[in-house]
Amino acid sequence: MISEPELLGGAGVPAPRAGDTVAGGADPSGDGRRTAPSRRPWLWALGGAVAASAVWAGGLHAYANRATDLQGYRVSRNLCLDARFTVLGGALGVRKGATASVDEQPALDRAHCSFELDGRGKDDAYHVTVSYLLHKETDPGVEFDALRRPYAPDGDGRTIERTDGIGERAHLVVPTEAFPRMELSVLDGPAELEVAVSAPFVPAGDDGDEVLLPDPEALMALEDHVIEDTRRLMARLKQPA
Repeated sequence: MISEPELLGGAGVPAPRAGDTVAGGADPSGDGRRTAPSRRPWLWALGGAVAASAVWAGGLHAYANRATDLQGYRVSRNLCLDARFTVLGGALGVRKGATASVDEQPALDRAHCSFELDGRGKDDAYHVTVSYLLHKETDPGVEFDALRRPYAPDGDGRTIERTDGIGERAHLVVPTEAFPRMELSVLDGPAELEVAVSAPFVPAGDDGDEVLLPDPEALMALEDHVIEDTRRLMARLKQPA
């Protein structure tokens, strides 16, 4: 039951004056015609659009700040100059035949360097490759571990070990006689580095038909050298070019 003060024109609510509009009701002048509702809903829609734009802009600003946080890393326009690898060179010999390449893109910078370490002769040179990826818009950590696994379901005979003391996460692919190649993969924020050292197949005789298989243990003995040189490379990539 509605009390009398709540009735239109009662003591609690004044009656509309002539010319006032009552949304969806009849004109109070008494001619019986219905008036059009107030055309104000667009203001609510405009306010919602402005609020949504503000939220989107704020999210975009936050994402941009996160995406551009390179943690001090820079592009390497000549990775062979940055990757000096003097520790490994001290164990294997003089560096020669260095070749570098670089590709700069808005989302990703890539750099590559390859060289040989040969202190005894052309037939027993170790081959070294260094790859550097700088992710500027995505997080490489999501796929880093998965990409270290071998393609074959049963593997290829090599094992992958976690390595501590360098970067956020690191993996080492242990070489075998069939695959005489040691690979160190390092993730550090937006930067990915991979260093591979391949042992040579040394000819066993003058005819060159037979070769001596590389010793995986001798290759693994270089693990600390590779880690130290990679650690120095990472520090250099955070310095101005």
